[in-house]
Amino acid sequence: MMGALACVLIAIVIGVPWVYPDFFFLGAFGWVALVVFASRARRWVATFASLMIGMISLGIAFYWAPKSIYDTTHLSATTSFLVFLALLAWESIAFALLGFTASLLSRPCDSRGCVPGQSIVPDQSCTSSRSTWLWLLVPVWVVIEFFHPQIFGWSIAHTALSFRPIIQVAELAGTSGIAFLVMLGVVSIAQLWMHHHTRRDWIEFLIATTMIAIACLWGHWSVTDWQQRSGSADSMRIAAVQVDPSKMGSVEEMQSRSTSAAGPIDLYIWPESSLGHYHISLEDFRDEFKTVVKSEAPNPALDPYPGVPTELLAGGKTYDEGGRDVGPYRNTAFLIDSSKSIRSRYVKRSLLPIGEYVPGEKWFPFLRDWAALDSTLLRGSNDAPLTLRGDQKVGVLVCYEDMVAENSAATTRAGAECLVALINGSRFTDTTTLKQHMWLAQLRAVENRRALVRCAATGISCIIQPDGSITERLPPQTNGVIVASIPLVHEITVYTQYGEWFAHLMTIIVLVGLISFRRRRSGASAAPPQ
Repeated sequence: MMGALACVLIAIVIGVPWVYPDFFFLGAFGWVALVVFASRARRWVATFASLMIGMISLGIAFYWAPKSIYDTTHLSATTSFLVFLALLAWESIAFALLGFTASLLSRPCDSRGCVPGQSIVPDQSCTSSRSTWLWLLVPVWVVIEFFHPQIFGWSIAHTALSFRPIIQVAELAGTSGIAFLVMLGVVSIAQLWMHHHTRRDWIEFLIATTMIAIACLWGHWSVTDWQQRSGSADSMRIAAVQVDPSKMGSVEEMQSRSTSAAGPIDLYIWPESSLGHYHISLEDFRDEFKTVVKSEAPNPALDPYPGVPTELLAGGKTYDEGGRDVGPYRNTAFLIDSSKSIRSRYVKRSLLPIGEYVPGEKWFPFLRDWAALDSTLLRGSNDAPLTLRGDQKVGVLVCYEDMVAENSAATTRAGAECLVALINGSRFTDTTTLKQHMWLAQLRAVENRRALVRCAATGISCIIQPDGSITERLPPQTNGVIVASIPLVHEITVYTQYGEWFAHLMTIIVLVGLISFRRRRSGASAAPPQ
């Protein structure tokens, strides 16, 4: 009974920082307790308990999901909750693997009976190796996170977003680099908790904490450096409008908010789904009759912004010949100039699981009906940024693509000087959902050292600077406009250029480590008992 209560408490402590990021350090101690518990427990106990801890902590983090599933699908409330539990179980496999691995690595001589609680006393080499092998848990966790397919897109790195120095390592190694540092801190404290009697234990702890301290000091310097760079860089003045396009009169409201923006503006930005559905051949909005012919009715945006003094970036959809009213569609961002010509387009490259497609729908078509998907979306394939008339290059992201690291990196490699995300989160009524989406987007700015403008229908519209700081934001579920100058950056980071190199390096280290571990266990098994 006490063990079950301890697991629940650990889960609560781990889950809280995903809702309240300022509790990062408290959450870290929850992870420490999980590693210590799993290291001391039998393998099957550690695995099952870690799975349950994962389900509870992720259930806290994403408590809003059952209602969102119910609101956006044809499922009943009960079925929606069961689907949520199934998703939690799938996501928590990562926790189960962590618990299993911690228990396994804590017993390098298990086959000889070298298990705490048994009467056989292990030799000194086995005792010291228990501590040493547990360090392998750090790269193992990075590999688990990287390869385990997820729906919610979480990482232990996201619990550290409130501590800006540590997230600067994303410029070099992405989310995996942050996860490595957080788990290194977790394992170092867990190690010292369990093994602190020898000089070697303290040396290992000091090495690990020194690595973390160096990373944090470099991160602090990096924050200051990028603040100075951003202040002296070329800039572009934007007006990002936050209005829910599902409301009546939304286009007129967006026009009004845009017109109210003070000063010269280089780019007006409206959210995803602000405009209508248009034939792929539509080239401009100068002739309303032609626009009617080449669009679906009703269309409130036959002339999106009459008299726009500069360029407008807004979201809508396009369809091919024969696709009017039936699709398939492309989730599209339109760049419209002051002459009402469509200068260029961007098509969303990554589709949202369950929201835009259902995994396995080709084999089980009824899943689309359950998910209330009445139209098909096609993926885009072009990473190139959109070029404004002033030659500024804007990397565009649509919907949840600001959570997809590779999309931002690809468009930055292609020449983007800043990033703009068009989002329509009007289906999500819980503000925590909107906040978590914004928090996860912070890493895209740091990874690529690009300012990220988030223009969201119901929030949270904001400006994220290249150091990950949020300098401008609008409250969720309100109408408004952000007017700001954003830096245009040209440098390419290590992460932008080489992507997930660090996660692949950790994979090699884990493979080599596990082979060595297996040989160590085989040798222990073959040795005669003393």
